[in-house]
Amino acid sequence: MVVVSPHSPDPAASGSDPRWTPDLLGPSYRRRDLPLGTDPDGEGPISATLVRHEDAPTRPDAVVLVVHGLSDYFFHTHLAEFLAARGTATYGIDLRKCGRSRREGVTPHFTTDLERYDDELDQALEVIVAEHPGVPVFVFAHSTGGLVVPLWLARRRDRSALEPVVGVVLNSPWFQLDVPERARAVLDPVIRTLGSVRPFYRLPLPTSDRYVISTHVDHDGDFHFDTTLKPPGGVGVRAGWLAAVRRAQRRLQAGVDLPLPVLLLRSTASSVGTRPRGGEIDVDTDLILDVRSMQRFADRVSADVTDIAVDGARHDVFLSRADVLEVVFDHLGRWLDQTLSAHPKES
Repeated sequence: MVVVSPHSPDPAASGSDPRWTPDLLGPSYRRRDLPLGTDPDGEGPISATLVRHEDAPTRPDAVVLVVHGLSDYFFHTHLAEFLAARGTATYGIDLRKCGRSRREGVTPHFTTDLERYDDELDQALEVIVAEHPGVPVFVFAHSTGGLVVPLWLARRRDRSALEPVVGVVLNSPWFQLDVPERARAVLDPVIRTLGSVRPFYRLPLPTSDRYVISTHVDHDGDFHFDTTLKPPGGVGVRAGWLAAVRRAQRRLQAGVDLPLPVLLLRSTASSVGTRPRGGEIDVDTDLILDVRSMQRFADRVSADVTDIAVDGARHDVFLSRADVLEVVFDHLGRWLDQTLSAHPKES
């Protein structure tokens, strides 16, 4: 199913820059710190982490930057290998206070303004451009990352700096707070107030470990990952962070209208907060978000959206079971080919 790239890295290129150091994913990956200065939320010095797939082609036809969601990090080696076999290089970023970028004394995945992620995303793109000048870039964004990335790109567009990004893949993006409309009208003022006066307050929301366990190889799934960086019960939801998410969701829902093709990959069904009577939760659905919200707001991102709903896909469609992943990769490959045909690499 997953093909390992036949390409080998250029030893001189991969080992010449001391800023790239060994990564926890093994010898096929290296990492680089992206300094961000002092945390605006008062938790000291912070940085982000950029990860590079070393077995990618040295002269790729395209580059992918992978952006994770809440309580997550980049570990998708099977995706990087699939892309390398197609002639594409992969970079993954762990945002500030997330995954590899966490340090003692900080609140994991916490910010009171999602726009602050622009800093590390801009830096990551600068590194990619320096290493692969003239090569088209795709941004793959999952869950909360699927909210962060369109707004980041809209701000880049407003600065006339959208290039070299030529397309976006949204992997189960979080476009809406999935509660009934009437409840949302009541909750939003509470979230705003708590976010302002007690931003670090951990909201007493129900949690479940079923989604993460269903994907981990030691339990029911097929994938290796560090459960300290992607914990089964999550990292908790803080009031200031959720207030920032709601501001961003309202901004996106108003329309960002990116002049880019967008591929929306999602499941055909959600099982958010449900437990069938006398049966088990269907883990081969989206256990985290309502796919109807993704479908409803996708056209606010771009007028050119290809919405692919895959039966049996999980919340991270790239962590679906093997037969479903084959379908996902088939759709992804064909969309990338079609998009790249309009954006050939500069010679």
